Amino acid sequence: MRDLFFALAMLALVPLAFLRPFNAYMLWGWTSAMIPTGFLFGFMASARVNFIFAGITLLLVVLRRVDWSQYRFNWAVALYLVFLLHATISWLTGYGGNGNNAKYYDILMKGLIFSMLMPMFVQSRMHIHLMLLVVVFGLGLHGMIEGLKTVVSGGSHNMYGPAGSMLYDRNHLSTALAMVLPIAYYLYLHSVHRFARWGFLALFVIIVLAIMGGGSRGGFVALAVVAFWLILTSRHRWRTLFIVLALGLLLWQFVPDSVVNRLETIGDANEDDSFMGRVHAWKISSALALEHPFFGGGFHAVQVQYVWEQFKTAPSLLDFLNMPEPEFVLAKAAHSVYFEVMGDLGFLGLFLYLLIFSMPLLARFSVKRMATRLGPDYVWARDLGDMLMLAVMAYMVGGAAVSVAYLEVAYLMVMLMAVLQVHLRQRLSEHERAQARAGRATLAGSAA
Repeated sequence: MRDLFFALAMLALVPLAFLRPFNAYMLWGWTSAMIPTGFLFGFMASARVNFIFAGITLLLVVLRRVDWSQYRFNWAVALYLVFLLHATISWLTGYGGNGNNAKYYDILMKGLIFSMLMPMFVQSRMHIHLMLLVVVFGLGLHGMIEGLKTVVSGGSHNMYGPAGSMLYDRNHLSTALAMVLPIAYYLYLHSVHRFARWGFLALFVIIVLAIMGGGSRGGFVALAVVAFWLILTSRHRWRTLFIVLALGLLLWQFVPDSVVNRLETIGDANEDDSFMGRVHAWKISSALALEHPFFGGGFHAVQVQYVWEQFKTAPSLLDFLNMPEPEFVLAKAAHSVYFEVMGDLGFLGLFLYLLIFSMPLLARFSVKRMATRLGPDYVWARDLGDMLMLAVMAYMVGGAAVSVAYLEVAYLMVMLMAVLQVHLRQRLSEHERAQARAGRATLAGSAA
């Protein structure tokens, strides 16, 4: 019955998608972030809902139902094009017998294409806020569900993401949810209606509980980064400090001892078999990159058994650790976005990846400067620049210990920063032209 209801609901949204290309694009983004099939069973479990709305959007673009002249090219589009070309070569030249090669190339390609289309559809403050809502009501939905389960179970719930997806692992989901926190906090600050503000604040708290209840050490570190940055940069510093302290006291009383004991092992990495297993995977990933420095071994080649065996004793960047040969037999995931990209796409791919995710840190200063020049009406843009940068920081910190290098929402955040920057640049140009016209009119009046 639930499958049938969901199928009918999705069919009802199809005419809405055809009605306007913008609707189709938003539905594409929402189904990408939410991964609705993770909630389903039966015949709907394999339904490619996201593919339907992606296909409708691309069809409407090809049929020129959108105005291509409105496309606003930016630095993120340029970097994504180069990165996609590089990833395509890596996919084509990767090791054979690797089922993950095509799978993760497909995930990255779809995420980059979605993001590269954003400058065509997202061009105003309203559009930007709608995209933020797509993230919150998509990915944030999992945080709300898992957080409520954590509360009801008294902290004993084992958190999992959508089945069959990249976010099924609790460590992966925790890192992704840490990216949602700054967006939820921004919407709390800038929502007009009180009910909406308190709703977004409640969502923020519930997602924090979900991350802590999940027991992910990487998620905890990302959460700490979010808390510190919010206090450091918020215009409402005392309010933010109060919220963070209140959450800290709540977690102190709420989080069970099993989670606390797991988090305490962050300082005992050398005695943690799980961590040392990851170091072995990092070693083999770097050995793979040394052998193929430009294009790597293909997506998740380190998880192919014969590749693992070939490189487990090869020279690597971590030879200075003098680690013994790995005792386990089965190939292991890279467990780090940096070593994941290094092994998959080589050092050149890693350079492009780091360039993509470092640019928002620089763009934030440009956004802040332009928003200040535009005046108090653009305080929202300044705050959004801070929150988007924080979302990227949370991803980069949490991703140091998990394999989520091709997570679509991360690339969406970077593109949103570039779109915001272009939007402010255009508003500033219009503002300066208006000031110049007013100045000329004043001079003409004085001369008369």
